[in-house]
Amino acid sequence: MRTHTWKTALASPLSLTHLSARLAAEPNSSEASFGVSTRAFAVGVALTLVAAVWVAQVEMILHTAEISESVPLIASLAGLIFLTLYNRILQALERLAKRSRSTAGALVLAVGAAAYLLHMPAGGGLSTVLALTGVALGALGVGIIIGEPFALRLRIWQLTRREIILVYCFLTLSALMMSAKVSGYIIPEMTIYTYFGFQNPSFEESAAHVPPWLALKDAEAVRTLYEGSELGSAPETTGLTGSVMRATEGLWWPLLQVPWARWLVPLLAWVTIMFLVFAAGFCLMGLMQHYWIEKERLSFPLVMIPLEVSSGATRERKETFLSDWGFWVGFMASGLFTFYVILHALSPSLPTFRPYYSLRPLFRDHPWNAVQNASIQIRPEMMGLSYFMGSDITLTIWLSTFFSDFLAVMTRALGYETRDFPRPFDQGVGAYVILAVVLLWSARRWLKAGLVAALAGRADAAAGRNGALWLGLIGSFGALLAVTIVAGMKWWVAGYLFGIILVFFLVYGRARAETGVPHPSAFPMGGHLNVLEYIGGPVSWRGGATPALLGSFFLLGRGYTVTGSGAQIENLKLAEDQGVRAGSIAWLSLLAPVIGLIIALVMRLSVSYHYGLNFLEGGVVEGGYAVTQMRRHATEVISEAGLGVGRQVAPGNCAAFGALVTLALVGARRAWLGFPLHPLGYCLAMIRLRSFWAPIMVTWIIKTILLKLGGARAYRRAAPAFLGLAIGHYFFAGILLGSLAAAFPRLLEKMEVINFD
Repeated sequence: MRTHTWKTALASPLSLTHLSARLAAEPNSSEASFGVSTRAFAVGVALTLVAAVWVAQVEMILHTAEISESVPLIASLAGLIFLTLYNRILQALERLAKRSRSTAGALVLAVGAAAYLLHMPAGGGLSTVLALTGVALGALGVGIIIGEPFALRLRIWQLTRREIILVYCFLTLSALMMSAKVSGYIIPEMTIYTYFGFQNPSFEESAAHVPPWLALKDAEAVRTLYEGSELGSAPETTGLTGSVMRATEGLWWPLLQVPWARWLVPLLAWVTIMFLVFAAGFCLMGLMQHYWIEKERLSFPLVMIPLEVSSGATRERKETFLSDWGFWVGFMASGLFTFYVILHALSPSLPTFRPYYSLRPLFRDHPWNAVQNASIQIRPEMMGLSYFMGSDITLTIWLSTFFSDFLAVMTRALGYETRDFPRPFDQGVGAYVILAVVLLWSARRWLKAGLVAALAGRADAAAGRNGALWLGLIGSFGALLAVTIVAGMKWWVAGYLFGIILVFFLVYGRARAETGVPHPSAFPMGGHLNVLEYIGGPVSWRGGATPALLGSFFLLGRGYTVTGSGAQIENLKLAEDQGVRAGSIAWLSLLAPVIGLIIALVMRLSVSYHYGLNFLEGGVVEGGYAVTQMRRHATEVISEAGLGVGRQVAPGNCAAFGALVTLALVGARRAWLGFPLHPLGYCLAMIRLRSFWAPIMVTWIIKTILLKLGGARAYRRAAPAFLGLAIGHYFFAGILLGSLAAAFPRLLEKMEVINFD
């Protein structure tokens, strides 16, 4: 078996081709074939439950940090680090137990006691998790002290590196469901028309169009969801049972406040819809997987994070990023950034240091006030991970940003309105759609060959796999159409809706595979309605239940459902590198979002009934982020359909302009080898990354200087520092800050919310 190091993985300074295969220290698919162990699956489910409790406390109740909205996910990275440390601790504990079982047991008992004591100041479900952890560690400590066979079997409890990576794959999808832009949107989508109907007559009318199996119509159940249950505090209990009940009150009491019987049918309907959406996305990514890996040899930059971190879980000594001092320099630099933010929250007298600086005062005069990206954002993770993007992509991102602002200034200087042109988002939507066409056209022979082989009934594994993927894609798409048509949506609008979502899946998955774009919303959020507007305008979705259902399916085009395609394609790559069977990673990729969504919905309903949805996620009276976003979107969709306005020319023209620019870049790259601009960079800039032009440009400049002065050797030497910069930001601003906020809620209550969106 051949083992690769990060130095050989970065042999090419301008690309990370087959990075993960070179980094993997376990057998690849050509040498071995493994399934998903029961232990890895159970650990994934357990950590998903912990992630749900964590998100409830930090995002919903305290609203301190958005730990479920990052790429890679804070929760999945936390699970990866935790399991790696868990393995190392067990290895050290095993060595200590061989010398002195009493010392090892006493140490575990002390940690368990500390965890149990910490549950007292903590609130909500976190208190329960800490209490249960303390009890479990206490039992483990006693077992080590009194049972020699027990102590000597500690090695059996260690996870293999492959299992840790599979748990990470599970969490990338299951923990994604915890986000306000997934499960957080679904609950308002089921209740918004019923609760706000008294304020908005169009909502009351829309509620009549949405079938009862897709929305909750019980007015009292919806009212207590938004305003909080009236059951009061948990009943007092005594004795040992009472102690246990009080220690776990944060877990069981909110559950009892939910009228589950009324919620069962709509919850089942939404879980089914989301399963079909993720199944369609997985099948699409599975069909493109081998073409992107074998034919186009994409780099999958983000795959190196689980491979590098998990390399520390085994006893073998490997040359990885983690063993390089540059990694720890970058890691601590991010730590200093976060610690200053915390210190400023604790002591406001310190000079203000914000991750966002406006340049608007420099662009006040006409026509310069048309500049749309007049800000500098300090984003360590964006700076760190953009180092591993292709130089042509990062160059295109910041050049496209400048060019877009130049067009805006020229438009205003000529006396026109910038709301008519350049409209960067509409350009990005056009670029996204045309990129999907280009990607499908490029892979047409590959896809056709797979389909023909499957239809011909060939007996080889590849044909069977392609046949299953095609069948899954067609079947899940057809089922989604059937569900929405039965609900009352026009058939062609339903076909368009799920078709455009798959377009977004395809291009975002490609962006993650080729660039490792470290952003969860680097796709046209809400752009599904933009394209529908280019076709016929709001008049096209007028009539019947279609406007109300377009409002109810807000999540599909505006939430992080599309982000799941990036996790799916990266998980397929990880599974292939680790020698995991295709069937095993398929059922893991389908079960993970379903299990995560069920846990997330149960968590959000419990917390909402306990506190009131109006007062969560930073809400004061009428809901936090998810509720206000859903309400605004539904209002716009329904009111525009009611007005019956036709297609607006300017957005469609700007989308066509974006499509033409993208086609020109595609043609230029095919005509001239080494053309420095990349169509995907232009697309990402127009959609989202133009806001982060500053850190991306700084990284591009540093990388260019390194390559000019020191060549590939200098590039490889600096790589660990940039990876450390990114992981350090996720660790300190996400994991550490999120943990501190959950354990000590009053400590950081004045700090601004740190997000990764």
